[in-house]
Amino acid sequence: MILPFFTLRSKMVMSCMTRAAAYKIRSRVVERFGEPLGTRWLFPEPRAMAKAKLEDLKACGLSGQKASYIHDLAVNITDGNVDLNVLKTMDDDKARETIMNLRGFGRWSADYILIRGLARPDCVPVDDLAIRSVVGEYLGDGQRLSSVEVAEKLDPFRPYRGLLAFYLLAGHRLKPAAYK
Repeated sequence: MILPFFTLRSKMVMSCMTRAAAYKIRSRVVERFGEPLGTRWLFPEPRAMAKAKLEDLKACGLSGQKASYIHDLAVNITDGNVDLNVLKTMDDDKARETIMNLRGFGRWSADYILIRGLARPDCVPVDDLAIRSVVGEYLGDGQRLSSVEVAEKLDPFRPYRGLLAFYLLAGHRLKPAAYK
């Protein structure tokens, strides 16, 4: 069950840092703990991450806290305490609650994981600053919205609110600089 683990682990790396820094750290982790496939690398299995030493994870650029969270997640998956296959069968609210009960994961991470790792198109990380800004730009008065306002603006688009939010983000990122 690599995709949900990849998404869980990736969100842990990417939270509270720039995308460029996060991608560099993720690349180091993948090359250090993943398996080579020709000139590319496969994302590390939970078992490989569970065997990793915290110092080796930190050497990839992770903070001690993030290294600990990722290691703990991998150990829990490997030991069977977290079953990603069961997570896939849960409804959105139960899956969100389960993810948020994992050490190091909050609401923002849970909603991101639901849409990106578990393909739940109606889940939206409404606390995400970029989403709050882009929804405000396109569906509001042009200003960044609060989390509550984002939820209200996206409500008419059920059951595809998360999908809409990510399309708005992608469209905004692809817009030429002169139009931003």
